[in-house]
Amino acid sequence: MQLTPWLQRKWPQTQLLRGLAIVLAGALISALWANTLGLVGGYLLINLLSAVIEPLLSNYYNQLIPSAQRATLLSISSMIFSLMMVVLFPVMGWLVEQSSFAVAFGGAGVVVLICGWLVFHRQ
Repeated sequence: MQLTPWLQRKWPQTQLLRGLAIVLAGALISALWANTLGLVGGYLLINLLSAVIEPLLSNYYNQLIPSAQRATLLSISSMIFSLMMVVLFPVMGWLVEQSSFAVAFGGAGVVVLICGWLVFHRQ
Protein backbone atom coordinates (compact mmCIF):
# COMPACT_ATOMS: atom_id res chain seq x y z
CA MET A 1 0.00 0.00 0.00
CA GLN A 2 2.83 2.39 0.76
CA LEU A 3 4.19 1.83 -2.74
CA THR A 4 0.92 2.93 -4.39
CA PRO A 5 1.35 6.76 -4.21
CA TRP A 6 4.88 6.47 -5.63
CA LEU A 7 3.62 4.30 -8.49
CA GLN A 8 0.78 6.73 -9.21
CA ARG A 9 3.20 9.67 -9.42
CA LYS A 10 5.55 7.77 -11.72
CA TRP A 11 3.04 6.39 -14.28
CA PRO A 12 -0.43 7.30 -15.58
CA GLN A 13 -3.27 5.23 -14.08
CA THR A 14 -4.17 3.28 -17.24
CA GLN A 15 -0.55 2.52 -18.10
CA LEU A 16 0.07 1.35 -14.54
CA LEU A 17 -2.95 -0.97 -14.55
CA ARG A 18 -1.93 -2.37 -17.96
CA GLY A 19 1.59 -3.03 -16.75
CA LEU A 20 0.44 -4.71 -13.54
CA ALA A 21 -2.02 -6.88 -15.49
CA ILE A 22 0.79 -7.97 -17.81
CA VAL A 23 3.07 -8.79 -14.86
CA LEU A 24 0.23 -10.73 -13.20
CA ALA A 25 -0.45 -12.70 -16.39
CA GLY A 26 3.27 -13.33 -16.82
CA ALA A 27 3.60 -14.62 -13.25
CA LEU A 28 0.70 -17.01 -13.80
CA ILE A 29 1.90 -18.18 -17.21
CA SER A 30 5.41 -18.77 -15.85
CA ALA A 31 3.87 -21.51 -13.67
CA LEU A 32 3.91 -23.68 -16.79
CA TRP A 33 7.70 -23.96 -16.56
CA ALA A 34 8.33 -23.43 -12.85
CA ASN A 35 9.52 -25.90 -10.26
CA THR A 36 8.25 -25.84 -6.67
CA LEU A 37 10.46 -22.91 -5.69
CA GLY A 38 9.29 -21.00 -8.77
CA LEU A 39 5.65 -21.69 -7.89
CA VAL A 40 6.19 -20.35 -4.37
CA GLY A 41 7.92 -17.26 -5.78
CA GLY A 42 5.08 -16.75 -8.24
CA TYR A 43 2.55 -17.09 -5.43
CA LEU A 44 4.34 -14.42 -3.42
CA LEU A 45 4.58 -12.14 -6.47
CA ILE A 46 0.86 -12.54 -7.18
CA ASN A 47 0.02 -11.64 -3.57
CA LEU A 48 2.29 -8.60 -3.82
CA LEU A 49 0.55 -7.54 -7.04
CA SER A 50 -2.85 -7.97 -5.39
CA ALA A 51 -1.75 -5.74 -2.53
CA VAL A 52 -0.65 -3.06 -5.02
CA ILE A 53 -3.61 -3.32 -7.40
CA GLU A 54 -6.33 -3.10 -4.72
CA PRO A 55 -5.54 0.48 -3.55
CA LEU A 56 -4.93 1.58 -7.14
CA LEU A 57 -8.39 0.43 -8.14
CA SER A 58 -9.88 2.03 -5.03
CA ASN A 59 -8.29 5.37 -5.93
CA TYR A 60 -9.42 4.95 -9.53
CA TYR A 61 -13.02 4.28 -8.40
CA ASN A 62 -12.91 7.33 -6.14
CA GLN A 63 -11.80 9.53 -9.03
CA LEU A 64 -14.28 8.21 -11.61
CA ILE A 65 -17.46 7.54 -9.68
CA PRO A 66 -19.47 10.25 -7.90
CA SER A 67 -19.78 9.60 -4.16
CA ALA A 68 -23.57 9.26 -4.39
CA GLN A 69 -23.24 6.11 -6.52
CA ARG A 70 -19.88 4.81 -5.29
CA ALA A 71 -21.16 2.62 -2.44
CA THR A 72 -23.71 0.91 -4.68
CA LEU A 73 -21.23 0.27 -7.48
CA LEU A 74 -18.56 -1.00 -5.09
CA SER A 75 -21.12 -3.36 -3.52
CA ILE A 76 -22.08 -4.67 -6.95
CA SER A 77 -18.40 -5.07 -7.83
CA SER A 78 -17.81 -7.03 -4.62
CA MET A 79 -20.82 -9.25 -5.30
CA ILE A 80 -19.68 -9.99 -8.87
CA PHE A 81 -16.20 -10.85 -7.54
CA SER A 82 -17.74 -13.26 -5.03
CA LEU A 83 -19.87 -14.90 -7.71
CA MET A 84 -16.83 -15.30 -9.95
CA MET A 85 -14.93 -16.97 -7.11
CA VAL A 86 -17.82 -19.40 -6.56
CA VAL A 87 -17.31 -20.50 -10.17
CA LEU A 88 -13.53 -20.10 -10.39
CA PHE A 89 -12.48 -22.09 -7.32
CA PRO A 90 -14.17 -25.35 -8.36
CA VAL A 91 -12.98 -24.93 -11.96
CA MET A 92 -9.39 -24.41 -10.83
CA GLY A 93 -9.65 -27.38 -8.46
CA TRP A 94 -10.95 -29.54 -11.29
CA LEU A 95 -8.14 -28.38 -13.60
CA VAL A 96 -5.53 -29.17 -10.94
CA GLU A 97 -7.00 -32.66 -10.47
CA GLN A 98 -7.13 -33.29 -14.22
CA SER A 99 -3.67 -31.95 -15.02
CA SER A 100 -1.41 -30.10 -12.55
CA PHE A 101 -0.98 -26.85 -10.68
CA ALA A 102 1.33 -25.60 -13.42
CA VAL A 103 -1.23 -26.16 -16.19
CA ALA A 104 -4.12 -24.74 -14.13
CA PHE A 105 -2.30 -21.54 -13.15
CA GLY A 106 -0.61 -21.19 -16.54
CA GLY A 107 -4.04 -21.44 -18.16
CA ALA A 108 -5.37 -18.83 -15.74
CA GLY A 109 -2.51 -16.56 -16.80
CA VAL A 110 -3.44 -16.97 -20.46
CA VAL A 111 -7.06 -16.09 -19.60
CA VAL A 112 -5.91 -12.99 -17.66
CA LEU A 113 -3.72 -11.96 -20.59
CA ILE A 114 -6.58 -12.36 -23.10
CA CYS A 115 -9.09 -10.55 -20.87
CA GLY A 116 -6.61 -7.74 -20.22
CA TRP A 117 -5.95 -7.39 -23.92
CA LEU A 118 -9.69 -7.25 -24.65
CA VAL A 119 -10.30 -4.61 -21.97
CA PHE A 120 -7.35 -2.39 -22.84
CA HIS A 121 -7.70 -2.86 -26.61
CA ARG A 122 -11.07 -1.09 -26.48
CA GLN A 123 -9.57 2.08 -24.97
